[in-house]
Amino acid sequence: MSADLTNTVIFACDAGMGSSAMGATLLRTKLKAAGITDVTVINKAVAELASDAEFVITHSGLTERARHMAPDAVHVTVENFMATPKYDEVVETLRAQRA
Repeated sequence: MSADLTNTVIFACDAGMGSSAMGATLLRTKLKAAGITDVTVINKAVAELASDAEFVITHSGLTERARHMAPDAVHVTVENFMATPKYDEVVETLRAQRA
């Protein structure tokens, strides 16, 4: 994972609700615990992704659609929004950007 200084992380799913919203809450908690307070974490439907999105987290079944919608974003794929070690990797990436 790499990116320029990321200001917004988007959790994208089919409807923009449900498990992606819970995943967004988990990441917000991890970022706060790491002292990273300048990143906004939101959730939305894949169909609503803007082409200029910076950092997108999707379930594996939606990654290709998300890449099509936001081709220049950093994309992270998870199998389960509620339980994944990828969030720790995201936190470390965002921390490294700010070092």
